[in-house]
Amino acid sequence: MKRFQWGILVLLLWGSISSCGKMKDLEFLRVASFNFDNLGFSKSTVKMELAYYNPNNFSLRLKDAEFDIFLDDTKVGHSLQDTLIEIPARDTFYFPVKLEVDMGHVFQNLLGALTNKEVTIKAAGNCKVGKKGIFLPFPIKCETKQKIDFF
Repeated sequence: MKRFQWGILVLLLWGSISSCGKMKDLEFLRVASFNFDNLGFSKSTVKMELAYYNPNNFSLRLKDAEFDIFLDDTKVGHSLQDTLIEIPARDTFYFPVKLEVDMGHVFQNLLGALTNKEVTIKAAGNCKVGKKGIFLPFPIKCETKQKIDFF
């Protein structure tokens, strides 16, 4: 009987240690959707969904995201998200973003976008990621090149 109890204790200990392994970074996949919610000459509101993949064997939660958006290294907007997002294990999830955009900075980059036909979009900031009520800071960093076709 003691052997049986010892075996269960070893299995439980091994399971606890293996589940506490280092969390793998969430992988940015693409900008899944992009819409103008409110278009203005000085400020605009943009809604988009960012597709990410969770390579971990466990689900997570994301909250309190705050980041800046850059077009070709020029800051054009800021976003503050206070919603809780459930992240499934080993699956793609979509992160909805509402972004306040300074149109003056966008217009500055417009000439470069017209000549290059491509713009680099970057997001940089922080959020909190965790599970079971324990959240740790996690950097937001993603970059993608977007073709611009005006004609």
